[in-house]
Amino acid sequence: MRAAIVCSEIDDASQNIARHLLKRVFWARCSEGPAQWTYGNFQLLVTKERLIKQEALDRGLNADLLIFASRHQSEKRKGPVFTAHFTGDIAGSTHGESIPTLARAAPRALKLVVETLKRLSRIEVLVEITHHGPCDIDTPSLFVEIGSSKAEWTDEALGDIVAQAILALDSPSLDLACATAVGFGGPHYAVRHADVLLGTDICFGHMFATYQLERLTQETVKEAFEKSRAQFAYFDRKQMGTNRDRMLSIVHNLGYEVLRKGDIEGRGDVSWELYLRIKRALRLCGVASEGARIRVSASLRDALNARTSSISRFELKRLDLNTAIIKLARAVDDEALMQLIEIEKIVYLERKDGSIPAIFVPAEINAQDVQSALLERCTDILTQRYEVEYSQPKSKLYISERKFNARLARSLGVADGPLFAKLARGEPIRINSKVIKPEDVFTKVRKAFDIANADELGQH
Repeated sequence: MRAAIVCSEIDDASQNIARHLLKRVFWARCSEGPAQWTYGNFQLLVTKERLIKQEALDRGLNADLLIFASRHQSEKRKGPVFTAHFTGDIAGSTHGESIPTLARAAPRALKLVVETLKRLSRIEVLVEITHHGPCDIDTPSLFVEIGSSKAEWTDEALGDIVAQAILALDSPSLDLACATAVGFGGPHYAVRHADVLLGTDICFGHMFATYQLERLTQETVKEAFEKSRAQFAYFDRKQMGTNRDRMLSIVHNLGYEVLRKGDIEGRGDVSWELYLRIKRALRLCGVASEGARIRVSASLRDALNARTSSISRFELKRLDLNTAIIKLARAVDDEALMQLIEIEKIVYLERKDGSIPAIFVPAEINAQDVQSALLERCTDILTQRYEVEYSQPKSKLYISERKFNARLARSLGVADGPLFAKLARGEPIRINSKVIKPEDVFTKVRKAFDIANADELGQH
């Protein structure tokens, strides 16, 4: 990783950070080229112009990452704050048609610098949405800033903290792969996105506030994904305004999926490539999977990992099996049922309460064979507790069990209390000289379950 740090002589915060960069480590003066100092993998460049005007600055630098050390100005937000963001001008107000809309983002660097700033101090750290220039930057870049007034810009302690955070980017973890999202919705300070950024293992590329969404075209969204090297989108769903459906359509038209925080946290040990293919396949099935986690059986996961070249053609079809039968079998012997599920090549949805509302198989697998196998195994498990009868002509499963009839027990003179509880447990009792046996107060209850699935999932 070769990083170029860019500071400005006319920016108080930038000069503050530069001074502490020079104090922290030993820099060598450069005799030629745009950089004035070098230290290890870092170059330090000081310009006499505003940082937001540094279009195409990276063309003359031999760098893999560009860090603009800057001030953050806000009349509304008082007190010290650190901010970080990417640059771009979707309004087109600061550049001509020949200049790109968005600079290339540095998602992993943003995550690392925000995490480091949080670790080094108790000062609030904010992630901002993409805004202002420079836009014509091909090297991955980001702004790291001190806010929000002159008192903070010149604060030596704040300048030193940012200098430390920038130098900490010289880390092997900067080169690690990171599943990356483009963010949409919410306020200028992307609070929800920052929460996901810090609370999960993903990174964020370009982010757009609600007030920017109406200006976003499909071409700009495509550019955001490409310049972030992002694999999916994240929506601040409660703050998307009237543009939510349009943004969803654009993202899907470009071939990307929108993930919730629950999707990100619940991915488990499924690879990101496979997880996103499955998410897309479920959407194309017309299934709204919100509120449930996507699970992939070990058998299917192993099979797909062995042939990753064909994952791009991954399609699913839904089993027509009543998941109430699955739920009942799971209540009888959860461990046995889940072991059986892991054997089959399936994808299933699982709710927080453990229920499984839908099961899917890859399109090339015979769904009827899988369905029959699962039904047979569920029946075997249910026989541990119930009398089970399967009627193939009627496509029904009949389940019978003996249940304690409290009303019948009371009619025989059994009052609530220890004897009542003993009888309910299936033990005989004696009242005076009368013996009341369990069979006297237990009745047989028979329920019928359709084998075909009772649809529990909403459709798109």
